[in-house]
Amino acid sequence: MFSMKNFLIKGFLSVFLLFFCLPFIFAQVSADPNDYFYTDLSVWEAMGLVNNLPAARPYPMPLVEEILEEVINKAPERERRVAQAHYKRLFGKSFTVGGKISATVTEDMDKQLDISIVSADFNHYLFKELLSISGSFDLWVTNNLPDEELIPVGTASLKDVVADNSKVGPFWILPSFNSSVALGNSNYYLIAGLMRGSFGPFHEDGVIVSPTATHSGQFSFVFRRPKWTFNSGFYGLSATTDNDYSNSVDMYDLNYYPEKFFSVHSLDFHPFDWLSVSFVESVMYGGRIEPMYMLPLTVYFLNQGLTGFNDNSFMGGMFTVKPAAGWKIDGVLYADDLSFNDIVRFQWDTKWRLAGQLGVSYAPSRGNILSMISFNYTMVTPYTYTHKESDDHNYSAPNYQNYLHAGTSLGAALEPNSDRFTLRVKTRPLECVDVDIVGSLIRHANVNEDMEWKFIKEYISNPGYITDGTIANSSSTDAGHARFYDTPFLTQDTIQYVWQAGFDVVCRLPVLKSGGYMVFKLGYRFEANLNKDVGKRGNNIYSYSESLPETPTESDLKNEAESQLQKWRDRVSGTAEFNNYISAGFEYFY
Repeated sequence: MFSMKNFLIKGFLSVFLLFFCLPFIFAQVSADPNDYFYTDLSVWEAMGLVNNLPAARPYPMPLVEEILEEVINKAPERERRVAQAHYKRLFGKSFTVGGKISATVTEDMDKQLDISIVSADFNHYLFKELLSISGSFDLWVTNNLPDEELIPVGTASLKDVVADNSKVGPFWILPSFNSSVALGNSNYYLIAGLMRGSFGPFHEDGVIVSPTATHSGQFSFVFRRPKWTFNSGFYGLSATTDNDYSNSVDMYDLNYYPEKFFSVHSLDFHPFDWLSVSFVESVMYGGRIEPMYMLPLTVYFLNQGLTGFNDNSFMGGMFTVKPAAGWKIDGVLYADDLSFNDIVRFQWDTKWRLAGQLGVSYAPSRGNILSMISFNYTMVTPYTYTHKESDDHNYSAPNYQNYLHAGTSLGAALEPNSDRFTLRVKTRPLECVDVDIVGSLIRHANVNEDMEWKFIKEYISNPGYITDGTIANSSSTDAGHARFYDTPFLTQDTIQYVWQAGFDVVCRLPVLKSGGYMVFKLGYRFEANLNKDVGKRGNNIYSYSESLPETPTESDLKNEAESQLQKWRDRVSGTAEFNNYISAGFEYFY
């Protein structure tokens, strides 16, 4: 319900922040890994203009400035002018203010309207360029909360808002604020802020930390040397319950809980410009603040042992290889849980709880219409990201160990037992116009469809279990951990297929009189979602049955299980949805 008092308080605070607290409004580009500087940076990395950058993004202003100066000095004429435009936008003015509007419509005439009636960006150096502060503010008027937005499957909202009772008719009025303060230079720095993050060689949707996740409180430390780099990050997250995630219809119904934390660090070795190899380690935990995970030089897995193995640690590796001019190959393999004893005995049919990515990019070394063509494969095996606090199947308590932050995945925007193939062609027919052509295929299956009998028996005999195949569906049961000795990755009979194809056009023009800029956007996606209800939250295959006899026989249980499985298959098989998304947007900053 709309509250005039609440609205006036928000309006006053917004004006106060914008006009009286400018020294404390911190960075757009340094607080947003989705800023289009990073889109162009992925092209410059493939071209070989910049190499061996830190794994943790976003970057502080000194490093952004160094990157742009390097491109300006080394790039072909077209890329040089693009970098100069970025430099003018980010370092030409300390403060810009303007507005944004975007609209999306589907073939069913569902409509979405987003208006930022006040937008502001701030970038500034202090104390002889040792301290940089930057940030962005938006006051959104929108008819859809982030999880209700008209966007294709596997994508996420770019608005960082939290729902409250500020609503006028169909429109929410919600502020968004991102900030970053950086201390240091381009080689040694500490960043603190409220912002989205990104970690690893993939800019758009990473399996470790993805910029598709909602913003969070962050501290990042980077130490760069010519042959190696140390990255460390600490994130303050919002926990949710598995029941809320599985059953909630919209974001407004989700309850958030404090004291969920994520620590990650990596050691990158880059002996040559064309080669980088990294070891990465992280831990997800909560319910307390653990100082041992804040130590810069430590091993999280060993620290976890000192806490009684009560947390959820990950480890893995990353690499980047540039085998020839314009070519770039990236890879990440990130392990949630492995069966070490089986692996060292070369028993490959075992537990592999992994998230992984492999990407190949080509960017011509000389400017022409083609900017870059890239292929990316992402996978998340069954039960990856789904860890629980204990083996107790209590889904109503805050889950501090799964990979969710405020109801969205901190990593890849995929449920467990899924993969995605993406082909993207980036073109620049004019210096100020980018046209991207995109095609993708997402596959997903519910791991419970071919589950072992002892777990099926547990699911239908006891209440409370989630068997919908989402991140809320953990492997822990009172009968032990499901699929502890094998990994049925997409081997199920019923597979969800999501085919997507479309384009994005972006035109950026300077506002010469004020030193600002304008952005025009147009996008289209066709989406065919086959067997779509396989991935529907709350669509359990097996659940507790009250119709069973008080003392059911084995035959009674098997008949009930077969009935539930067949009913689920009947619900999801053949369900299809075809969507056409048309979107347009405009931004003006002066």
